[in-house]
Amino acid sequence: MNGLPREEDAFGWAGGLLALVYNIPQIYVIFKTKKVDDLSVHSWLLRLISYTFYIIHVYIKKDAALFYTYLIGFIQCIIITVQIFVYKSDCQDKNGVSSIEPKQRAPDADTSSSDDDTV
Repeated sequence: MNGLPREEDAFGWAGGLLALVYNIPQIYVIFKTKKVDDLSVHSWLLRLISYTFYIIHVYIKKDAALFYTYLIGFIQCIIITVQIFVYKSDCQDKNGVSSIEPKQRAPDADTSSSDDDTV
């Protein structure tokens, strides 16, 4: 694969570089807000799989313009995927949805005068 750009690859490089821009605002917003509630994990995983197939295809076809831009896009998707798993559990903990089971209350906890109402 020849890494040097050729004149006939100009549109491939331009399109690929512009396509990389759309992930940057998403990465920034997730980082600033620490929230990923609006992202669909299933569609995101499909996107990662499609990037994988694109990278394999353009590597076989020896198209440097597409290979490098898809590779960078794939890396950006991995960054967002890590953010999904890190901040999704963070959001759940902050919103009271924890993976830890709550303590079970004793049957007479409502009428008990004790401070320790756990079973």
